[in-house]
Parts: sequence; structure tokens; C-alpha cells
Amino acid sequence: MECPFCDASNLNLRKFYENGLFIALYNIRPVTEGHCLVIPKRHVESFISLNDEEKKGLSSFVGRSIFMALKFANAYQFDLTLQEGKDAGQSVSHTHLHIIPRKKDDFLSPKTRWLSVPEHDFGSVNPPLTKEETERIVKKLRLIAKEHAVQIETI
Repeated sequence: MECPFCDASNLNLRKFYENGLFIALYNIRPVTEGHCLVIPKRHVESFISLNDEEKKGLSSFVGRSIFMALKFANAYQFDLTLQEGKDAGQSVSHTHLHIIPRKKDDFLSPKTRWLSVPEHDFGSVNPPLTKEETERIVKKLRLIAKEHAVQIETI
């Protein structure tokens, strides 16, 4: 099965920010408003397999992506999560970090309930966004990236 993060049509629909090494995209099954993913452009199945250039560039790219996700969600706090391997809950074999904006009254418990949902039950707990919903959200995130470009580049 082809990697959904390497599929051009999927990326074009969900991508809102990128540089030479990474892409920020909106999660197809957001657990909170603003739930985004950061992926390397290069297909890498394990975080440990990132090359030196990717490791050096990851922190600033994640920081920029967090800024945009928080602006979108009107939030000030977040979870940053990496699930490495199937037993840890990784459902796509392309390493990715979850940025999950958090608010005081969101439905997630402090231990982020979504991490423990079995893969076969996930769709019933958290159904995927429609194409139209995704397009609307990504359009807004791209606008945030454009409007705050100068500030984002300093992160």
C-alpha cells in the first residue's frame, strides 16, 4: 500500500506550509481544532532514521508549525507527540509528529485518550474530515502562514 504522506493528491489537499525538508499538514482526523502533523518530505519510517540535516532543521520547522496551529485554534497550549512503531500507536509508516492545540475545556483527558484507541475503532471515535472541511481549514492555515510569514521565519 502506498504511503498516504507520499501521495501527491493527499498532500496537496492537506499541506499548508513547507520548506525544503518538511511539510506541515492538517490531520485528516483531528482530535482538537488545529491538530496538525509535521512530516519529512523524504519517506522515512523511523524518527531515528532522519539524516543530520533533517535533525538540525526539525526544531525550527516544528516551532513554526506550532505557531500556525495555535493561531488557527486560538489556543496557547499544545501537546507534541511522536508515535514510533505500531505498538506505540503509529498508524502510518512515515514518521510524523502530532501538534495538538489544547484548551482548558477540550474533550481530551490529560493523558490524551486518543493515543490508546485501537486502530480498528479509531474511525468510530474520530471520523475523517470531508474534502470540503479539509479545504476550508487548509485555506485558513495557508492564510495564517502568509499573513504571519515574517514572524514565522524568525522562529
